[in-house]
Amino acid sequence: MDQLLENRIRAELADGAERTQTHPDAVPVPPIPIERYRDPAFFELENERIWARSWLFAGHESELREAGAYKLFTRSGAPILIVRGHDGELRAFYNACRHRGAPVVRDDCGVAKRLTCQYHSWSYDTTGDLKAVPDARSFAELDQGSLGLTPVRCETWQGFIFVCEDLEAGSLQDHLGPLCDQMQEIDGTRLRVLGRQHHRIDCNWKLLVDAFLEVYHIRTVHPDNAALLYDDRTVTVAMLPNGHSRLTVAKRPELIEFVAPSAAADNPSVGQLWRETSTSFGIFPNIVAPMDTGAFAWLCMWPDGQRATDLELVWFAPEWGDGDPLEEHSMRMALFETVMAQDTANMNAIQRSVDSRGARPFQIGWHERLIHHFHRALDLAIGDVPPVCAVSSALDDRVEPG
Repeated sequence: MDQLLENRIRAELADGAERTQTHPDAVPVPPIPIERYRDPAFFELENERIWARSWLFAGHESELREAGAYKLFTRSGAPILIVRGHDGELRAFYNACRHRGAPVVRDDCGVAKRLTCQYHSWSYDTTGDLKAVPDARSFAELDQGSLGLTPVRCETWQGFIFVCEDLEAGSLQDHLGPLCDQMQEIDGTRLRVLGRQHHRIDCNWKLLVDAFLEVYHIRTVHPDNAALLYDDRTVTVAMLPNGHSRLTVAKRPELIEFVAPSAAADNPSVGQLWRETSTSFGIFPNIVAPMDTGAFAWLCMWPDGQRATDLELVWFAPEWGDGDPLEEHSMRMALFETVMAQDTANMNAIQRSVDSRGARPFQIGWHERLIHHFHRALDLAIGDVPPVCAVSSALDDRVEPG
């Protein structure tokens, strides 16, 4: 992280610990309309203009190391195949044969020399080119060269794989903007996927994103874990371009060494600030990434209908070589489950309140402004938002420059 930025964050952490009054830069944060969490028309706009147009996290290069390795990604609603070509390149295609739309792979992941439709056996190579058509004589003037698999945009940053179905969208690096610099010390190319955990929660996906964009709740919800480790008075946040964000809260000095990973589990590229704090990044539209020097998870909120969410925790750890992961990585995953259980226990009840006749707009504080920033970014991405759902533009001038 840039030294000037780190110095500024440290100064803000210290100020938060000492300040007893409202921050001098604070302004009222406009309420969040309740209809955003329950209006079917708004949910359909999200499907059409967020999930079908955004750069979405789809995996990590450590999962697709060998030629022909593939995995399926279906979170946007479309069946997308990501494959490592025999030339070493990662590519993505719609998992649909150009003959009559059948899938060219059926397993969630695997390794294949050819991608062969199991309906009529049309066969493609790992670059998506059509290579074989059984009984080709039955197709008059068949142009195999124009019948490759339909490509989907696929780009990587620091080993993290993203896909985007919008051919007009900017590049992944343009989308990530300042995150490329501020997150670079994690050195994602040194990581590998440790595992995944899933929680199905009966709430709108945005309620869950909201929950991980603030630490105001930790004294109440996490009194026996997170509240013991983090000094929530110190929290400092930044609204970044394109809906991204950064949140930093100091660890209590006496516990820093206690929660530090062993030398064998440590990521040496991580600087001192991240070791002394919890610094998490909001990656628009649906990821909160609390980065760490040992094992850590990206929290991915995937809608499963308007009132259900699959909270997917994708765990990463520094490369550990052959054999099973280090035991302390697995222990950290298990410990984090207790935190997640406390977080998710609230969500079903909140959705029921949101759906009730007594629901009113959410009045959030200055320290929770990343929630407003996230919702404002959704509106900007959607475009024509129904007035009953729209959030205010009042904080637009508080977004930090890229």
